[in-house]
Amino acid sequence: MRINSREASAFPAIGLLLLILSGCVSLSDSGQTLPPSALTGDELTETQIRLVEGAGKVLGARRLDIGGREYPLDCTGTIMAIYAYAGIDLQSPMRRFSGNGVTRLYRYLESLDLLYSSDTPLPGDLVFWDNTYDRNNDGKWNDTLTHVGMVVAVDGDGTVHYVHHNYRKGIVLARMNLLQPDSVVQGNKQLNSAMRMRDGKVYPLWLSSHLYRELGKGWELKS
Repeated sequence: MRINSREASAFPAIGLLLLILSGCVSLSDSGQTLPPSALTGDELTETQIRLVEGAGKVLGARRLDIGGREYPLDCTGTIMAIYAYAGIDLQSPMRRFSGNGVTRLYRYLESLDLLYSSDTPLPGDLVFWDNTYDRNNDGKWNDTLTHVGMVVAVDGDGTVHYVHHNYRKGIVLARMNLLQPDSVVQGNKQLNSAMRMRDGKVYPLWLSSHLYRELGKGWELKS
């Protein structure tokens, strides 16, 4: 498995302790299934349904080969593979833009006016995060567009289930709740997953909700 150690998340010590005590340790990289609500609802388009199905196909995958084309096993490659499964080519138009994979994907959606922000995203939406790691190694909080994932379902309490590539665990499901951004768990339910990459430091902002930047309606692209 090729894993980009700079793209994704891990738990600072205090956050990990909270999750262990609550019994809600983050999901493993195998044996995962989509939330029951992921493929329900008449409001979903055919493209959104295909994207959610694609997310289920790549969970725990050690190789991303869609239609004979292999995609990088990192956060951007995961998204390109899922979208390819739904018949949407992201890789070709992204080449017109500069920067890392996340930045190029973001700029592509920006050029089509498909970026937006909401407390309750939609299945198939792309989620962009900033400062998930210190990309330029300067010790400052100035690293934009460092990670991307895709929404697969949203619970009634606003908890977003998303698929992404975790640098330690591979392609997994994780959670984000923008209505309760400072809560790790509530009762026995995890609301927000860790997002800041582990580097031996404890940060005041480290959850998926803390580092959230914006959403992209990639599912509106033509297949």
